[in-house]
Amino acid sequence: MDIEKLYDLFNQCQHVGIDSRRCKPGELFFALQGQTDGNRFAADALDNGAAYAVVDDPQWVKDDRYILVDDSLLALQQLARMHRQYLGIPVLALTGSNGKTTTKELIARVLGTTYRVYATPGNFNNHIGVPLTLLGIPEGTELVIVEMGANAQGEIAALCEIAEPEYGLITNIGKAHLDGFGGEAGVIKGKSELFRYLMAHHGLIFYNRDEDYLSDLIGDYQPVVVYSSGKDDADYHYVLDQEDPSIQLHYRAQADRIVGVRSPLYGIHNARNIFAAISIGRHLGVPDHQICSAVASYIPDNNRSQIIVRGTNTWIMDAYNANPSSMAMALRSLDRTKGASRMAILGDMYELGADSAAEHQAVVDLLVTMPTVEPVLVGAAFCATHHPDHWPSFSSAGEVAGWLDQRNPDHMTILVKGSRGVALENGVHHWISENGIVPA
Repeated sequence: MDIEKLYDLFNQCQHVGIDSRRCKPGELFFALQGQTDGNRFAADALDNGAAYAVVDDPQWVKDDRYILVDDSLLALQQLARMHRQYLGIPVLALTGSNGKTTTKELIARVLGTTYRVYATPGNFNNHIGVPLTLLGIPEGTELVIVEMGANAQGEIAALCEIAEPEYGLITNIGKAHLDGFGGEAGVIKGKSELFRYLMAHHGLIFYNRDEDYLSDLIGDYQPVVVYSSGKDDADYHYVLDQEDPSIQLHYRAQADRIVGVRSPLYGIHNARNIFAAISIGRHLGVPDHQICSAVASYIPDNNRSQIIVRGTNTWIMDAYNANPSSMAMALRSLDRTKGASRMAILGDMYELGADSAAEHQAVVDLLVTMPTVEPVLVGAAFCATHHPDHWPSFSSAGEVAGWLDQRNPDHMTILVKGSRGVALENGVHHWISENGIVPA
């Protein structure tokens, strides 16, 4: 079936889905190849309420509810691009090594005060998630925010061809997915694909002049919107007044009026995410008072810079993901916290390839320069580093709860950070729960 006919069927359906177990009535189901052959579940999807099932293997076609295509994933992506073109509403895309989801949520909060905004749900930011995001845009939406993630070169470029953004932002470029990108130079090349797409299509680029690499990628391209906390010649300039225990900043608005902004987030890395959201809001005409209320209202969850205060301890749950750049930023922010004693429970960083040993050692070497931070290392890579013998180290997150029973931290600020696969939060939440204090 050609894509135009598929688009006609899409318009007859209520939803698009890829999980036969969660089909909604009237859904257009796509049988994708993953760990298993999605074609095998097309009949289940139809039995569970799907109106049509898109398959790419003719042996599974049983009646006219089965739509045969050459490649189900490619059909999903082409359908998403066609729908995006049909809607014709502005798309703002963002990527980066760190802070993508937090920045996306902040931008959505700020712009949502003035526009009908639809943003990538959760972390649907890959070759499947971006098409699903575009196909899920509600009627009446005025602006779409698309988060783009990548593990290798070429992936951001492919997502841009689907989403066709008019606006773009790279939060930062750091040491993430080094294995897939082929080293740090590969990360720079891969993440900059968003800027290259916008430059080729005369899009508007937002960028933070304080971030390494970004200015070199921009060159003399226009149009750009520049924001900064360190360069006064930026379009939007911010002064960070406080980053601990939470962020406070101010900026100068029209008629030299000073606008103060408060956020429950902490740390310079999150301050930069807030700068991005405010700058985009200001450029797109969001009133200052709405910007302030939107930033203040965003309280992170799902172990992304999530602050949990229980008893005398403050837990900074940042265990959704980790790479060398985000780990260093989080530790430096922890080291600058005032008052309470500090602990860092750190899990292995994944997808670093040949750089893994050196990057884990670099984190340990950074910790050595922070004598007020009590380190706890979790995972094979961290355990294999050269670190002081008295530092607690464990092979898995499950062992952390037992150690916390013995250590019984009190009056501490405790950072919990590691890659998703380490699941550090399981041991920590278990310990808190066992001690009669259940996290919110």
